[in-house]
Amino acid sequence: MKIEADLLKDVHVLMHPVRYRIVEPLAEKPMHINEISNALGEEKGLVSYHLLTLEEHGFLSCNYELSKHTGSKVKAIRKYRVTEKVEEVILKLKKKRG
Repeated sequence: MKIEADLLKDVHVLMHPVRYRIVEPLAEKPMHINEISNALGEEKGLVSYHLLTLEEHGFLSCNYELSKHTGSKVKAIRKYRVTEKVEEVILKLKKKRG
């Protein structure tokens, strides 16, 4: 079974245990870093590092939204969501295995 170098690199990035745990809840709904960190029980610094890696490799995209806190300050927060690349890589890997 021969796997192309690009696919192997993508699989390596996506299947890292922390990164895959990040992608799972984001496949359900977009979230900001605090929500992701709380859902995983991981520190924001670690989550931030892996979010950046996933974004750099095209697995995540993000946009800014205004926070909906009840306080007087309104902040712009980054909401992350998975891209189609996640499903594409998983499907390519399944085809190679099957």
